[in-house]
Amino acid sequence: MSVWAQVVLILMCVYGVFLGGFAVFQRGFLFPFVETGPAPADLPRTEVRVLPATGDDPPLEVWVTTPLPGKPVLVYFMGFSGALSVHEPRLRAFGAAGYGVVAMAYRGGGGQAGEPGEAAFLRDASRVWRSLDDLVGAPVGADDRVIYGFSLGSGIAVALAAEVEEMALILEAPYDRLCRTVEVDFSILPACRILRSDRFDSIDRIGAVDTISYFLHGAEDSVVPIALGRALFVATPEPKFARIYARATHEDLPRFGADQNTIRFLDTLRGDP
Repeated sequence: MSVWAQVVLILMCVYGVFLGGFAVFQRGFLFPFVETGPAPADLPRTEVRVLPATGDDPPLEVWVTTPLPGKPVLVYFMGFSGALSVHEPRLRAFGAAGYGVVAMAYRGGGGQAGEPGEAAFLRDASRVWRSLDDLVGAPVGADDRVIYGFSLGSGIAVALAAEVEEMALILEAPYDRLCRTVEVDFSILPACRILRSDRFDSIDRIGAVDTISYFLHGAEDSVVPIALGRALFVATPEPKFARIYARATHEDLPRFGADQNTIRFLDTLRGDP
């Protein structure tokens, strides 16, 4: 066997090991969660509540900011950090505007029990949605419910919005398929061919969303490139709106006014002064 043939064989073996490692440890790639997450220290009108375990589903921690009178409630699904404490500044901004915020913890992140996974997250999201009145402490009508998904959470948000009635769907740094975000970091890895679960194929679900959709994305986003969000936006039914932040990356959209722009959008949608 020639030297070049040996090199090719070695490379093929290394690549095979890499593919096998991804197949076995794929959730480590998909969900690089922070292990611990402190409770909110001083968020106004906010407390941590826990939904009880049901069947095989463990207890679910939820951060709840009660709304001021006449304000809507955002059901918020966070990004890849997996710890709500990382998202505290964004939750604080919406709370300061009088909005209610119900933010779900993720299994396997922020000190939560259970294994992460698409099916598990979607069950948890449904539990939160069904329990929203109890969590907030008052009835929350469909016209006062907003679903907000950031990054990883956009896949949960789209799946939920396709099944329920809400006032609006907000998607920040969304993707068309989660597997495509893996291929951004590992271009030699055919993640969309390998993954059989935890795919979050939002582009296959978005057509069932019957509400106003509002997209936000940073043009310099290298975690979820804007092309992935654009593909989802094209497939989204009307009415839909998008705001692109030319200098923003993945996590810094609030620095460019994204939170306040979203609040103004929702206030205008509701006819609030």
